[in-house]
Amino acid sequence: MTFEDAPLKEVLAKPAIDVETRLKVRAWEVEESPSDLGYEVVKEWPKLPHGWMLGGVGGGIEVGVAGVAVDTKNRYYVYHRGKRAPPLLCFNREGTLANSWGEGVYVRPHMGQCDERDNVWLIDDGGHVLYYYSPDGELLKTLGTKGVPGEDGTHFNQPTDIAFGSKGQFYVSDGYGNKRVAYFDKDLNFIGQWGSEGEGQGEFVLPHAITADRDGLIYVADRTKWRVQIFTPEGEFLRQWTHIGKPYDVVYASDGYFYVCDGTNARVTKVDASGTIKGFFGAPGQGSGQLSSAHAIAVAPNGDILTAHLDGRAQLFSLK
Repeated sequence: MTFEDAPLKEVLAKPAIDVETRLKVRAWEVEESPSDLGYEVVKEWPKLPHGWMLGGVGGGIEVGVAGVAVDTKNRYYVYHRGKRAPPLLCFNREGTLANSWGEGVYVRPHMGQCDERDNVWLIDDGGHVLYYYSPDGELLKTLGTKGVPGEDGTHFNQPTDIAFGSKGQFYVSDGYGNKRVAYFDKDLNFIGQWGSEGEGQGEFVLPHAITADRDGLIYVADRTKWRVQIFTPEGEFLRQWTHIGKPYDVVYASDGYFYVCDGTNARVTKVDASGTIKGFFGAPGQGSGQLSSAHAIAVAPNGDILTAHLDGRAQLFSLK
């Protein structure tokens, strides 16, 4: 046997990793979902007014669709970076435009979320601020100092997402510039922060999205590190998931499951509280129902899933 033959022989001698094990260690390599989650894309959603378009011509990160959100009254929000429609668009479930706002306000839209009172929170990572609106689009509060990056209770540095805790507090993943989670009380007062740049437990390479479960635990998608870190409400590290894929977004839904958006591997993955993968859907590509460049997701109370794509698409998936 030659030297060149040895590595091949060693590989062939090793037992193949079965699918069940692979789902626990490198789930993105598994091609077939362990169960059918029952989702199918809703064709021709949304319906834009004549002359409007999401994102910009040719797509791309700087003009793509960055965020989506859904409230308790089935208002579906799309938050995009293009110039040929207002940056924040509100649709009903059928895809008909109900409201819009934000022309000339945001430097670079990122994520959006709705709280339990249906208020709308929008992250402007380019402007270093977080906007807080009523459901009708009335600006209630701006957090951060527009155009001025920083790392304290009144400044962010390219923040990415927001999550709402179990006791009225909220958390901001902050973000591209800072590598921290900042948290505030229900009256919008700064409480504190945790995290720093690094690859260790409790450190972040890119805290790109954040969510909270019904017990108040905080889940941070550390996108570039391909992991989701889990913390107590005060920021104590508990554990992490490193087997799911590259988490662009993670949301906790009313059904008690987590949904992870993986734009690199073009799928949405359903995960239980223990980190067990229940299933996934999606395929590479930019066609209808395909999930390349997926950047954010939102899960409606009725189970609908919205996806935002940096190539200039927003898609709605409903249960069959």
